[in-house]
Amino acid sequence: MAMDAISSAYFSELAAPFLNPNKRLFWGYLGASLIIALSVQLILSRTGIMRAISNVFSRRIWFSLSARADYKIILINQALMMGIGPRLISKLAVATLIFESLHIWFDGRTIFLSSCPPWVISGLFTVSVFFLDDISKYLVHRALHRWPILWAFHKVHHTAETLTPLTIYRTHPVEAVVFSLRSVFVQALAIGGFLFFFGSRVELMTVIGANIILFAFNILGSNLRHSHVRISYGRLLEHIFISPAQHQIHHSAAHEHHDKNFGVVLAIWDWLGGTLTIAEKEQVIRYGVKNSRSKNHTIKSIYLQPFVDSASSLIDLYMRIFLLMRSIKYIPVFRFFAVLVGTVTVTLGISIRDSSSGELNIYSHRQPFLINPFIEAYTNDTGTKINIIYAKKGLAQRLKAEGPLSPADVVLTVDIARLYTYVDKDLLAEVNSKILYDNVPEHLRDPQNRWFAFSKRARVIAVSRRVPKLLEPSRYEDLADAKWRGKVCSRPGSHVYNRALVASMINALGQQRAEAWAEGVFNNLARRPQGNDRAQVKAVAEGVCDIAIINNYYYGKLKYSKEPEHRRWASEVRLVFPNQDGRGAHVNISGGGIAKYSKNKIEAQRFLEFLTSERAQELYAKVNYEYPVNRRVPLSQELASWGNFSEDRLPIARLAEVASEAQRIIDRVGW
Repeated sequence: MAMDAISSAYFSELAAPFLNPNKRLFWGYLGASLIIALSVQLILSRTGIMRAISNVFSRRIWFSLSARADYKIILINQALMMGIGPRLISKLAVATLIFESLHIWFDGRTIFLSSCPPWVISGLFTVSVFFLDDISKYLVHRALHRWPILWAFHKVHHTAETLTPLTIYRTHPVEAVVFSLRSVFVQALAIGGFLFFFGSRVELMTVIGANIILFAFNILGSNLRHSHVRISYGRLLEHIFISPAQHQIHHSAAHEHHDKNFGVVLAIWDWLGGTLTIAEKEQVIRYGVKNSRSKNHTIKSIYLQPFVDSASSLIDLYMRIFLLMRSIKYIPVFRFFAVLVGTVTVTLGISIRDSSSGELNIYSHRQPFLINPFIEAYTNDTGTKINIIYAKKGLAQRLKAEGPLSPADVVLTVDIARLYTYVDKDLLAEVNSKILYDNVPEHLRDPQNRWFAFSKRARVIAVSRRVPKLLEPSRYEDLADAKWRGKVCSRPGSHVYNRALVASMINALGQQRAEAWAEGVFNNLARRPQGNDRAQVKAVAEGVCDIAIINNYYYGKLKYSKEPEHRRWASEVRLVFPNQDGRGAHVNISGGGIAKYSKNKIEAQRFLEFLTSERAQELYAKVNYEYPVNRRVPLSQELASWGNFSEDRLPIARLAEVASEAQRIIDRVGW
């Protein structure tokens, strides 16, 4: 049964290029090329129909030693790629990585050209994918010719002495892997980037499922590039598009044609790169490589000889570098650097060993001035030396790349979605601590105890003091009321704070009602979503809008700022804690966990326990105007003056679980 399944899959994959409109060998494109080839024979060469058919399907071409080798390669490569292909990185994985990384690099997300009709975005995406795909093919193809280690494998394609449409698959498996990876990374870059900047409106313009531009390229005779039918576009057009005749020149064995016409669709890359050659009239071309031999078509020469040639080029490169270094007497310098590298390695090893005793390494997304008071207090109590690596973005990627060699012991970050980035990448260790379980309520920690909340921040409504108290909104739902049309300010909806709020609305209202709410909020905006939460308070103070959505601690920072203008902004607003008669105000968290490969987990756990202690919890209120997670710690006098509030006790992890749906809603409404 297993063999039957493998056999069925093999023949299915073998037939796929002829049935898939995204492949050049699709039967419709082959048929179009046949019609064009026969028309050229009948009209331009003035031959009869039978002679034209005979020329196109010449046994000398289709049953030559070279063509028969093409057919063998197709059969063998299909079997090999069935094993190799599934083990290559996927386009979806790379696109997802790019999409998520952009959120970190840009600290949120703003949808561009939100007022443009979807067809404009689709057109822009289609053209961008085509250009990226075409230029990357040119660059990779050029590298395959210019780098001896790669030419050893690409030469298999150029040993073809007769050309048929099937010659496109005359490639060594190493080259097939190179081009597969090129396609994955280029298309993932386009997909991930466009989805981030333009949202769910991104869609490829297609004809029968194929990119409309590539459909036109293929239907207009792309298969004649690997054929003996000569079609030139003329001198002018051949500076823009690669004609079949130009690609046939690329396969020429003549010295003057070496490394020319690398392009696939567009000739402009060759023109700019100095590799363009125009097709001449009545040009006779001999295909193949300089020293063409019949043994070039054997299985040994096709599959094994490239490895020998590639290794030979590497040895040759090494010897040239060695002789160059020797000739300029650099060997002593290399010895010096070898000793230096060895010394540094030993020193780093000692540092890593010592870090497990009396030192703690923290990777923090929280700014140093917010963390230092806690570090100083902990160091004074324990004597532990703490090293902090701070970065606004990219720490999860760094931790993932470092793997077991990472020096990190503790991860500190803000927002549940960012915490889940570490969970999704399996970068946090489970913690068994009764102190943490007692200090942190169950709904504010991971069910598997990999992360814990250290403070709470409420998403509140800043209301202008110009608005009478009786008219101010009392629920998040009120923000979508038409009476606030043109009176609401907000940062972009895709920022993690607003995405978490939308996620909480999905939990409270359901997906459809949450989307209607988000659309209502967007329609009520007084201006394009922009800036941080400070900018929203400023906008209310300056009369741009009457109400704004902010995190509570921004109000505290402005109220006690050293800048008089900031204090004035704060004095112009009052805070409303929404939904006090119902589920309570939405809260998000700052939190953290122990790095999976920490060398000092006992000290790391002790530090997390300290952050949830009464002393540290009071610091959170004092330093950053955040609310304590430890229920035994009362509100500070300042926080209490803003008003006591009840919070939404939804398990905070649930916000991360529906974050992707929240983002899709934000994209659809254009927030």
